[in-house]
Amino acid sequence: MLRIDETSGTLVPPQAAGLVQETPDREELLTLVTASWDAFAAELGLTGVRLLVREPVPYIDLLGLDEARRRVVVILLTGDTVEWQLGRALGAAADVASWDTERLVAVHEDLEVVDGSQSPSLVLVAGGYDPRALMTIEWLAGGHDVPVSAYAVSTVRFGGERLLHVRREPSESAGDPSSEVEWLLSGGGTRPQQPDAEAPPSD
Repeated sequence: MLRIDETSGTLVPPQAAGLVQETPDREELLTLVTASWDAFAAELGLTGVRLLVREPVPYIDLLGLDEARRRVVVILLTGDTVEWQLGRALGAAADVASWDTERLVAVHEDLEVVDGSQSPSLVLVAGGYDPRALMTIEWLAGGHDVPVSAYAVSTVRFGGERLLHVRREPSESAGDPSSEVEWLLSGGGTRPQQPDAEAPPSD
């Protein structure tokens, strides 16, 4: 891929310095994810989760269904870096866990298959996470088998194009979005290392 230099009238390689990282707006992020769930879920490694409804109640952004596990999936999104995101998600999941089949079906008829003996899965998508929130996520998922997974998102602007960068949290490296773009521009050589994405933990 070459950039057209309008000043000199020549073709030049694109420079990483031309990349600008931005914080995604929550409403835009919610709209994009809702409209493009299959592509977004593939980036998260959650291809087995089907999106069912947007904002079924004020404190839940998206509700999905893990069909293989017959488990309801609570999805919350924000472009900000916030510690309270985890507390909000746990409260939302606790409420959904109290819903009986009648309430679930009232939200979406496909939720009739949900196994009520299982806790809802949590999927958190945010611009970043407070270190204490990440410690809590690891403690819940690793030590207590709570089905919670977290992802950090950012947008990268390159000229008139915008790219969405997603990484699993907690991650060992910062996962600079610019390195991903450089990989794409190079034609796909050695891809920058990213943590493996996994489906929300099962019981």
